[in-house]
Amino acid sequence: MMSLIGDFILNTIRSGTPIIYALIGDLIGQRAGHISLSVEGSMLMGCCLGYTTCYYTGNLPLAVIVSILGGALIGFLQAHLNIACGANMFALALALNYFATSVTTYFGSSMISKSIKGFSKIAIPGLCKIPLIGNALFNQDILTYISFILPVLAYFVLYKTKLGLAVRSCGEVHQVAVAYGFDVKKLKYGAVIVAGMLAAVGGCQLSCAYTMTWTAEMSGGRGFIASALVILCCWKPLRAYFAAYLFGAAQALGILFQLMGLPIPTNIVNMAPYVITLIALAITAINKTPMMPEELKKIGRPLEIMN
Repeated sequence: MMSLIGDFILNTIRSGTPIIYALIGDLIGQRAGHISLSVEGSMLMGCCLGYTTCYYTGNLPLAVIVSILGGALIGFLQAHLNIACGANMFALALALNYFATSVTTYFGSSMISKSIKGFSKIAIPGLCKIPLIGNALFNQDILTYISFILPVLAYFVLYKTKLGLAVRSCGEVHQVAVAYGFDVKKLKYGAVIVAGMLAAVGGCQLSCAYTMTWTAEMSGGRGFIASALVILCCWKPLRAYFAAYLFGAAQALGILFQLMGLPIPTNIVNMAPYVITLIALAITAINKTPMMPEELKKIGRPLEIMN
């Protein structure tokens, strides 16, 4: 039983790690007044580019960098076409996601049967031996370790720095940011691009550390889930731990059921994380406290930035 619990915690962490990257990325974008639904496409780009780079070069830092560049490209297209060209945010995100799906499916087709030596686990002496949680928390790859502190870093930047104040001002009342001398367009561009970059790192972790494989559309909607979980977090970075690992726990339950030999249909197991996410969002919606950034409430209106 202790072994099963330990495995459940481990799989919760592993399944939740890619979500944390995409969630924090989109949270930053939404704090600046943009819902970056294209993080799904950025995550796919990260999966494919990271895996391909790792296979051909064996250079893991380079794989992460190339993934980040791919995610940044999707983020830039989302930002430029929406902010500068006035394209509809949601239609644009869907188009970019289909674009990323098509590109990665085509160029990644030759990678499906290939194997890589991805990120290896780094055991922290002593701590990795702690019962139940030691293996899950202190015997992970470097990208998972970074994900442990990512929400804290996001909180510090958003709430304890001038840059974070500027980003949050863009998402609340951008006229205030203009009045204080901030360049609103640059801040919004930066936030959306950062969302794409972080989602791509999550994708790289998914293919080069978690699964060590590449398959078409392997992100499996995790980017969309991450965008939804921002609402569950109430746009607060530190709540990302709960939201991401809730999804991870739901996936880990499926693995646990298989290990226990329970006769539960695979389709039910696969759909459980998404159902649990929907239930959590429904419960959150009962709370009427207004926490959404003000600019997000104007999504249906044309974007007019004062300069």
